[in-house]
Amino acid sequence: MIRSFVAIPLPDGTADALMDLQTGVRNARWIADDMFHITLAFLDTCTPSELTELDAGLAEMRFDKFILQPQGVGAFGGAKPRQLYCRFEANEALRRLHTKIERIATEVGIYIERRKYIPHITLGRCGGGVIPSQAIDWTIRNARWSQPSFEVAHFGLYRSDLGTGAPIYTEMARYELI
Repeated sequence: MIRSFVAIPLPDGTADALMDLQTGVRNARWIADDMFHITLAFLDTCTPSELTELDAGLAEMRFDKFILQPQGVGAFGGAKPRQLYCRFEANEALRRLHTKIERIATEVGIYIERRKYIPHITLGRCGGGVIPSQAIDWTIRNARWSQPSFEVAHFGLYRSDLGTGAPIYTEMARYELI
């Protein structure tokens, strides 16, 4: 079984700007910039044959390039934030791409957990050592943060290998948009 996901990688300039946000919350576990991505579908664990079928379906898919605008930050977890993230301006093309990928995954037999899609880039995780008010203050301080938009020209199928440290993400396939 292979733990995997489908995601959009970030251009270097955007990743660099996101790293500048990773401060001000003591004991937050900030994510390394080489792990930044926008998840399109989390696949959890799949068999090699499921991933082969998914790869074939994604390779046949045609989708136009589009523009994304990083804008603002947020926190999942309410009064006790557990994850800090960068969000995006509403984007219909991104939502359509997400829906199309989930449909292909479901058609090949991969279970996709049903939840509202909130496109984001995880910047940090908040464990027991994080004071919730610091994380909430971070979201308020950075609420108006913005970066130049960027073109999404491709996405990838990634494996995620868990170990004692941070997961290791490896791109298994890349899909160009037209």
